[in-house]
Amino acid sequence: MEKDKREIRRGSLASAAKFIQGLVPCDLKNYLCQKWVLLAGVSIVIATLVNPLFMVQNPHYRLGQIADRNIKAKHDFLVEDEAATTKKREEAVRISPLVYDYDPDITKSIVEKLRASFKAMRTAASSVKSESPPLAPNQTVSPAEKTPSIAPRNPDRILQEKEDFEKELGCPVGGDVFKCLVQTQFSLDVEEKIQNLVRTMMDRGIVASKAWGRDPSRDILIRKSGSEKETLVQPPFPYPDINEARKMIVMQALEPGRDVRELMLISAVVSSLLKPNMAFNLEATEQKRHQAYSGVKPIFIKIARNEMLVREGQLIGHEEMLKLKYQFKNSPDKPWFIVLLATFLFSMVSIGIILHVVEKSLPNLRLETRDYLFLAILLIFLLTLSRLGIWFGDNMGDSARAISTSSFIYAVPLSAGAMIACIFFGVTVSILFSVVVTLFSGIIFGKEFSMFFYFMIGAFVAAHSVFQCKSRTVPIKAGVLVGGANVVLIVLATFFQGQWLFLKVLDNSFFGLFGGVFAGILATGLTPLTELLFGYTTDVKLLELATMDQPLLQELMVEAPGTYHHSIIVGNMVEAAAKSIGANALLAKVAAYYHDIGKTKKPLYFIENQFQCENRHEKLAPSMSSLILISHVKDGVELARQHRLGKEIIDIIKQHHGKSFISFFYSKATEAREKAQSAKAVPLPPINADDYRYPGPKPQTKEAGLVLLADVVEAACRTLTEPTPARIQGMVNKLINNIFSDGQLDECELTLKDIHQIAKRFNQILATIHHKRIEYPVTNGKAKTDGADPGREPKHDKDKAGTNKERSEPGLKRLGIH
Repeated sequence: MEKDKREIRRGSLASAAKFIQGLVPCDLKNYLCQKWVLLAGVSIVIATLVNPLFMVQNPHYRLGQIADRNIKAKHDFLVEDEAATTKKREEAVRISPLVYDYDPDITKSIVEKLRASFKAMRTAASSVKSESPPLAPNQTVSPAEKTPSIAPRNPDRILQEKEDFEKELGCPVGGDVFKCLVQTQFSLDVEEKIQNLVRTMMDRGIVASKAWGRDPSRDILIRKSGSEKETLVQPPFPYPDINEARKMIVMQALEPGRDVRELMLISAVVSSLLKPNMAFNLEATEQKRHQAYSGVKPIFIKIARNEMLVREGQLIGHEEMLKLKYQFKNSPDKPWFIVLLATFLFSMVSIGIILHVVEKSLPNLRLETRDYLFLAILLIFLLTLSRLGIWFGDNMGDSARAISTSSFIYAVPLSAGAMIACIFFGVTVSILFSVVVTLFSGIIFGKEFSMFFYFMIGAFVAAHSVFQCKSRTVPIKAGVLVGGANVVLIVLATFFQGQWLFLKVLDNSFFGLFGGVFAGILATGLTPLTELLFGYTTDVKLLELATMDQPLLQELMVEAPGTYHHSIIVGNMVEAAAKSIGANALLAKVAAYYHDIGKTKKPLYFIENQFQCENRHEKLAPSMSSLILISHVKDGVELARQHRLGKEIIDIIKQHHGKSFISFFYSKATEAREKAQSAKAVPLPPINADDYRYPGPKPQTKEAGLVLLADVVEAACRTLTEPTPARIQGMVNKLINNIFSDGQLDECELTLKDIHQIAKRFNQILATIHHKRIEYPVTNGKAKTDGADPGREPKHDKDKAGTNKERSEPGLKRLGIH
């Protein structure tokens, strides 16, 4: 029952493997066409994973609704804080300066009128004086009479003079003030004092009204008429209004040594003359307010990617609506298929360029369609893990608010891809594959360079750690190393960014360590599955196949013991030779173990398995014998496929004879044809030489070439009568030269230097195997030991020599040497 279940399970896995290997359409014979079709398919999937926005509709809420899901910012964007912006603009308007226009021409006009009016009144006073009667010749004037005096005037005349004076001065003057001026005869001294006071007050600036009365903290902008000069004055302001200016004049007019009458006269005249020369400009002030309002830039709040906008069950308020509005506003307006097409083309171009550069720069790196298919599936799998990591972080991070989404991203096991690629294809392919994976995963994670650097370094450490994977536990150990490297990178990045938060660093380090270990576990689990589905052969599988308890080797040992022994020796030979030339020694040895498994189908038709029995080929036609010999290659390939030995070993089984010629049976067929033609005296059709040649192909790799050489050399050396080191060396050199001359090594990468090293190693191994042994003498039916008679020469068996001589000739013919 258990056996039936195992058979059913094996059949299911085999069917799945055939399905995977047959995914590439059979009608696409062109390798280039296959590769581009595969690239297009992968690019479509990548575009879907990188830009999933078209698959998820943005929810639209109204004010007061309850959110039915968590909504996070899908990208960085700015939200205008309208309240803060309005407040700042109002403050800018409030503190904008009041504009006053300063007119210096008003002062000039007042001074000119003052001069003109006083001059006119002095002229009038002089004319009045000239009209008075002259003195008699003998009449004298006392000093008291020399004091200026005003002759009595007609009141009507005085009133008329006052009106003229006021008209000329431009302002009314009190009657008492005018009388005082008349008494002083409008003297230059009084005029000068009045001018000085007027200039002093007017130059200081007099405002008609204090517009800053309600807010004395506001600045004042003084604009001088007739020029573009502007002066900003900060409080306290030295500009009085007209009333304050008149009070100040009284204070400034008080000088010691002056009588009160003159002081009152001057202050009264100056007070009448003063006018506001600073006018509040409402229009300019409003313009300044508008400029201040417009000059305030909006205040924005930065919303970081993955920041929570609305939580499930939360009431949608004004702030939430504002954030949602800006998120949708900043979302790309282009249709989803345009974004998908752009991402698809980006993926096609980037991956296509990498593949082109690799093929041109690394010609020795040969990948088949199957390899590209596997790498594509692995890439899609890892990008899907990246997308799931973000989704998991969004959901789990919401419930555990202390853990951010970025912490979960550190646990994404992208380094598993580097491990798997290195195990199957080597470090070079692993590094290039890691570049592609980290490129697109970085886009998924939000175009963060730190994440790209983090996963890239982890991939390099992973690839280096599994470079020589000889055990199933190696990926797990590599995962621990990757986890340690992740922790170091996280701590260093935290110091570099200057954002040291112990709990956050602890969370990130934990997830980074977990991501490395999980990557190792994932690689350990996926490696055997990949070997089964895609037929790859890793070093671990080769070590498993090299154990002698494998079913095929057990069957070979029982059914064809001579072939089994021959295969073991060939394995030792190719292992030593492969190490000397830098080939894969493990692959060469294991392939040598299995290269003749096809002989288990008809073991007695091969000379090494014929023990004390007749040679069955003596009763067969040469053509049939040739078919039997050739068929062991085909049978071996079928058995290898049934037991899933891997493509590399199957290829070596196909190529281990190349297109060599079976000359022994061809010669035998030629002789039989000549005899039959002589007996019948009738011409017979010629023998087709291709029927006596292995179908090939010729060896394509160093390992296949080594197995071909070792197979021929080991079998031929068994035919030597006296296998001395010199004879072995001569035989090895002769056989290798024949094979080289026949062109069987033309398609593999073996050089003349390699062939020299191979021959050297073959000579060492075969000389050790065929070394002479001491023949112990027999006494009373018992063999003496070597120590019993150390001086006795070894005894050679003549019959044995004759037998070897008889076997040597047909053995060489079987190999096609004679």
